[in-house]
Amino acid sequence: MFGQMILMMPLLLLSCTGGDASKEDVAQSQSSALTSYPPVGGQGIALQLELDASGSFFSFTDTTVDLGEGIVVTEVIVDDGWNARAKIMIDDTASLGARDVVVSSGSRNVTISNGFEVISDSFIIDPPDGKMGEIVEVGLLGKGTEWQSGVTWPNFGDGIEVMEFTVLSQTLAEALISIDPDATPGWRNVTVDSGMQDYVVLYDGFKVDRVGLGASFEPSMAQQGEMIEFTIRARGTDFTGSEPILTFYDRFGQNPDIVVNDVTVLDAENLFGRMTLSNAAALGLRDVQIDTLNDSVRIPNAFEVLGGDWDLSEVAISLAFNVVRSLDPSTCEISETVTATALFFIPLNPPCGGGGMGSPPPSPQPYDNNGIFPDPDGSGSEAEDCPFPTTLPAGDFVWFESEANIVTLEKTYESASGTIYYEGKNLTMADYAAGYDYDLHTQGEEGGLGEYLLEKVQPTVPADWTWLYPDLCGLVHPREEQMDLAWTPAQTYPDAIFFVKVAGTIEAEDKGGYAGVIPWDDGEHFFSPNELLQLKAEPVGFQAYSYIEGPMFGLPESIYQENQSESYILYNANFTLE
Repeated sequence: MFGQMILMMPLLLLSCTGGDASKEDVAQSQSSALTSYPPVGGQGIALQLELDASGSFFSFTDTTVDLGEGIVVTEVIVDDGWNARAKIMIDDTASLGARDVVVSSGSRNVTISNGFEVISDSFIIDPPDGKMGEIVEVGLLGKGTEWQSGVTWPNFGDGIEVMEFTVLSQTLAEALISIDPDATPGWRNVTVDSGMQDYVVLYDGFKVDRVGLGASFEPSMAQQGEMIEFTIRARGTDFTGSEPILTFYDRFGQNPDIVVNDVTVLDAENLFGRMTLSNAAALGLRDVQIDTLNDSVRIPNAFEVLGGDWDLSEVAISLAFNVVRSLDPSTCEISETVTATALFFIPLNPPCGGGGMGSPPPSPQPYDNNGIFPDPDGSGSEAEDCPFPTTLPAGDFVWFESEANIVTLEKTYESASGTIYYEGKNLTMADYAAGYDYDLHTQGEEGGLGEYLLEKVQPTVPADWTWLYPDLCGLVHPREEQMDLAWTPAQTYPDAIFFVKVAGTIEAEDKGGYAGVIPWDDGEHFFSPNELLQLKAEPVGFQAYSYIEGPMFGLPESIYQENQSESYILYNANFTLE
């Protein structure tokens, strides 16, 4: 690659003449300096070498080009006295490194010293061109390359954005590029960079055609939460060939927070439609991509998403107050984390990630019904990439207040998503009073929520409890033996539940699953050999927890009156089934 680096700059001609040349020929050749382009080529590829002279030099009848052993010149094309082209084929076994380019025209011989370098890595692309305003899928086929997913990235030059790049193997990749409608027509060098100075260049590898696919979008602005009518006018496209598909992009890439309600094709170059913006749609400029069977057109900065207003009637609340205890398998010590959180938000409209019509996975039913249950696989619906809902401030602090104590939650801002939430800092079990109903008290903030006191909305589990046996640290339990379980009474019934699970792999299905139960006896239970033998012999996870939900509640002005808080004390561990 060192030779490739130094040959990136234009190469100047060092000229010499044959020994029998006349003084006139020598003077003419010295006044006609030559340059060649591109400066490099890979083993096993064919390319065209462009030769330019500073003065009239090339003859239409007897111009020849020689690059030495291993490179065959298949054709020389003289355009005029100043410009010529040589089509060359580099052999797979051609010697690597720089070599001279010898150009002869009549009695004149000129040598471009180190004018061309043979390299081991190279690539070709298909297609090699695209129109202004077009989106193009480009295949890249390398030779001797070592492309890596997540590391390698291409550059197609000014006016061309690489939207996606997928490395399929060390020598095969795909790029999705968007050519700006205002991109300058002409050839571009394509560079594939794998970092650490490991890059390869395809000179004049991609051409932006002077023919453009121009498109415009109206309106230029749209507000969060609104349904908007839009029109698209495009030049050189054909919307009638297939139903157009619209995709929206913000500065981070494709964003699904805008839903297209319907599209009506008016003629080959015009369409009309309606779209609904999520009430949490990301603010700022959006590109619009229109895909048809034959064309793909992108409109940069097609419109701007503006912020919408919110109302107290739209505010929902999420609360939680939890304890997590985890057994460290290396030290056998138990770590303890206490969390208290509050979130005030506007639920997404239109909804996102609401799920499909599939049935929920089977799970334990009260009480004592031991069972083997598969992990949820999402078969009821496909996962959706949903926007973050709009979140609201309610002061610098909010509080969980009970007869036992007051827990302070501080306002926290997450810059990546713009989310505002409240959380308790450095909480311990001294802050978690079991068996109490806490009020939610907001401080209030101008431009956000005011001061509210919502009574007895956040419960805690009825009692603290401790795991007794078996001692799970370093435990290896035979599946053929009953596994007896014991804990101090959690006093969960009738208002809360207690749940125990051993999570591993269901052997018959070779899929993730667990042995689970909601025990009736408060303090002891067991898993039988029949149940444990349905799980693979391997390291498994273990969880036991008490869990309670609060009453339904909401802000007095809100339509959302079915908010429910949660609280649990969870014990996490690992052991081995054999």
